[in-house]
Amino acid sequence: MVDPIGKWIAPIIYLGAAVLLANGLLHLDPERKKSSEKVVGVITFTVGVMWWPFLIAMMMKQGLGALTNFVTGLAGMYAFAFTALGACEIWDLRPRRQLGAVFILIGWLTLAYGVYWLVYPSPRWIYHFSIAFVWFVAMNMAGFFMNGKLSEKLLGYVVTFAALYTFAIPAILWSMPPGHQGPF
Repeated sequence: MVDPIGKWIAPIIYLGAAVLLANGLLHLDPERKKSSEKVVGVITFTVGVMWWPFLIAMMMKQGLGALTNFVTGLAGMYAFAFTALGACEIWDLRPRRQLGAVFILIGWLTLAYGVYWLVYPSPRWIYHFSIAFVWFVAMNMAGFFMNGKLSEKLLGYVVTFAALYTFAIPAILWSMPPGHQGPF
């Protein structure tokens, strides 16, 4: 028997919303008057590490049925990205150009996942494609920022939007009882 999707997805995306909001607010404050890169790094690193046991448990239980490996593969890429970014922020590591290239790659892989949602035989998955597309844009912009080719404030706005649209709203919807989950 497959467990309700919200049981497996909602907790991980609430954590993702926290990471993205912290990073979005960090980038909206380039002078760092109200935010600290080290504090945001601790949040980002901690959530990245917290995702791994959750993803392993979801795979062992096959909590999403046939979609489990598909979803955990994508989430695993983001867990790696959060963990690596958090480490860079905490210890002021500067392999950000290389990490930027990884972010761009993850963005493109997310777009490939998004195309799957477009061809999935149900119109309710169109929202999932839009989430993948927002992540494609956000990850590419983060990669360009890490390579010095994008305004920090622009990245802050995009990441904050991504936090709300791709994590906070879906987390709330997936937490609702079955039949009240909107497009999920």
